[in-house]
Parts: sequence; C-alpha cells; structure tokens
Amino acid sequence: MNAFLSLLRAMIENLPEQSAGDRAAVYQRARDKLVYQLEKRDPPLSEEQIQRQVIKMRDAIVLIEQGYAES
Repeated sequence: MNAFLSLLRAMIENLPEQSAGDRAAVYQRARDKLVYQLEKRDPPLSEEQIQRQVIKMRDAIVLIEQGYAES
C-alpha cells in the first residue's frame, strides 16, 4: 500500500487544483491503469491477485482522503 500512497500523493500534488473531483479523477485513472496492467501480465494473474492489488490501492485512497477530510 505504501507504493500506492506515494504514487497517488505525487499525482495529486501535481494537480493545478486539488479539488475532490480532481482527486477522484486521478484515483479512477490510476485504478483503471492498474487493472489494465495487471490483466495484461504474463503469466496471467488470478482475479483474486488482481483484487488484492485493487484493495491495496483503495486503502491508500481512503488514507489520503482522510487527510483531506481532517483539513
């Protein structure tokens, strides 16, 4: 999850505005890219392995958003 935290935070920091909508768009693009890359792996990953990674990213997103909620 730490890798996702670092990556997502860096992506958000580079936004001209860090509105909730802009952050949500970053998260969606990152999730889509992650799933795409995992589905294209050779040898293929199981659906369970892919979902574990998606959950790790989701957990990172929750932590980032908690920081914005506390601000």
